[in-house]
Amino acid sequence: MLTKEPTRKMIAEWKRIFEENKGKLTPNRKTGAEVEEYFRKKYAPSPCKEEMFVQVVRENLIANGFSREKLPQGVLPQIVAYKTGNVLVGIDTVTGFFHVESEDLQESERIYDDLFVFRGLDERDLENFFLVAEYVRLKKR
Repeated sequence: MLTKEPTRKMIAEWKRIFEENKGKLTPNRKTGAEVEEYFRKKYAPSPCKEEMFVQVVRENLIANGFSREKLPQGVLPQIVAYKTGNVLVGIDTVTGFFHVESEDLQESERIYDDLFVFRGLDERDLENFFLVAEYVRLKKR
């Protein structure tokens, strides 16, 4: 999970990792329903009834062009929201987009990174140097 403004050094490292792994990875992205099921089974969350949070997740998906592209033409996002501890998690069961927030940055980062690795990357993601670098870095943990 990127939590700070990227530096030139960080970008150079992401590009190096991307070049090193280009062609070695194959698409393995899970569906949104699979991401939600994994999250529910692993974290045993409570449903989150906060409509404002659901709206934030929906707006973030729509605002993020890269994620919005994964939404089939004419299909609306299907956001489910949960709370586990002090962390709110929203998942779009259509695209697999997810949003994690909490005042506890360590806990939200742990969940975000776990979901990111589980979800995997599709063909389009494999063209993005940042996504590939983050995926490779987190898989090595």
